[in-house]
Amino acid sequence: MDLTIYNDTVLDLLDPKSPLEKWGTGYHFTEGPVYHSGVWYFTDFMLNKIYRMELGKVKLINDDSHFTIGMTYDRMKKRILCCTRDLRAITDLDRNVIVNSYNGIPINGSNDIIVDSKGLIYFTDPLSRKIEGVQVGHSSVFRYDESSAGLEMIEATLNYPNGLALSVEEKTLYIIDTSSYSIFQLDLTKKSLSLFFKMDEKMGAGKPDGMRLDERGNIYSTGPGGIWIISPDGTLLGHIRVPEIAANLCFDDTGLFITASTGIYHVDAKIRAAV
Repeated sequence: MDLTIYNDTVLDLLDPKSPLEKWGTGYHFTEGPVYHSGVWYFTDFMLNKIYRMELGKVKLINDDSHFTIGMTYDRMKKRILCCTRDLRAITDLDRNVIVNSYNGIPINGSNDIIVDSKGLIYFTDPLSRKIEGVQVGHSSVFRYDESSAGLEMIEATLNYPNGLALSVEEKTLYIIDTSSYSIFQLDLTKKSLSLFFKMDEKMGAGKPDGMRLDERGNIYSTGPGGIWIISPDGTLLGHIRVPEIAANLCFDDTGLFITASTGIYHVDAKIRAAV
């Protein structure tokens, strides 16, 4: 891989000699990577499709995804949850609606999603397009408790909230603000928001979009030029150069699965995802 080392700690996470492998091509805008039990899922957002990959074979499983973009695996209920933009909802793969409104007002459309260890659902809902009719009217980050059907707006000041990740102890929510090339941190106890890390726009094409954490709390975020690896204290550890604009990524059993424009990529890692 083309790895720029900013701190030697990154060598405990990645082997620079491991290749960045291209696992597939011919897509338009790959997104929503999810891995569970030997199966990968991803979307081709602009072409309105969802794919499933197992044993190296890719299968189209939905050719009318209502423009699903972000997805995640809900280990509590053993299902995949989807940010289904054109339904303006969070759904499962079978299009059962989980949540679609806030105080009776339809959400904007949703973008990215995660689930914590208690089953609480966090998702971003940027105001990214013109919507007719009643709407929230601004970008938001929501937390949904499905057991009580309670939807809480936990952040409403960022311009374009996008990718999400929880710290290992689940006390801090990391939020990408794509428009400012920044990652913010939301203290879930104090409900206070602060800047965590700002990326250099000159590092290459692309903007911060999706991210994941490893078991040590290091952040792996897409951004200009590829994948940025950042320590829990905000130190830039390394940068993986990706030949296409990287939109999102997830961990699997051996490394990182990356969705990037027309392709899907993989690179081995020495560490695994945060549980």
